[in-house]
Amino acid sequence: MALELFDRHGVEAVTVEQICAAAGIGPATFYRHFGTKDGVLFAYRPLFLEAIRTAVSRAPAGTASDQVEAALLDFAEYLEAHADELAMRDRIVAANPVLLPRTLLVQREWEAELTRALAAARGVPDTDPTVWWNAALGLVVIRAAFRRWRGEAAATLRGCVRESLAEARATIATRAAPGTTPAHPDPATPPALEDERAREGHDGDG
Repeated sequence: MALELFDRHGVEAVTVEQICAAAGIGPATFYRHFGTKDGVLFAYRPLFLEAIRTAVSRAPAGTASDQVEAALLDFAEYLEAHADELAMRDRIVAANPVLLPRTLLVQREWEAELTRALAAARGVPDTDPTVWWNAALGLVVIRAAFRRWRGEAAATLRGCVRESLAEARATIATRAAPGTTPAHPDPATPPALEDERAREGHDGDG
């Protein structure tokens, strides 16, 4: 109910009282569960993080590359199952730029959750540079795939993830000399991803 009101009237124009009336709950219940109006919009966060943990846990054993790909494809299925809600949230954030910082924070939390899940699955500390790289790559691939998916009506998100992952790998390969690791001040961020992450502050994808 709250998302529909936000989508129709704008976040600032909708009051907590209107949300409560539409949902048939009292203000005390609302504040206990959500705290603020923004809390309603971002109430998906725990499920979002749980979905990537589950995706990693279901990824078959194999190379690190295979594990990341399987986890991202699994997570793509979760996003596709919530396509209408995701589209509504995107419209709301795009129309209310004040929500962008929290949207980016959720993306960072997702990357950190992916880092921890991959580390646990591999039995390595979450400070392992390879885990950082894989998680950073995962975030960029999901963001790129999501933008492609929104722009191609016939595409599936899983297909867009495969294409975006292949493009990311090809881009990284062209930036690295054979048999070497690209030099970069922050081992968590492959050089090929620098431009993408620098643009995050100008992108409302969530």
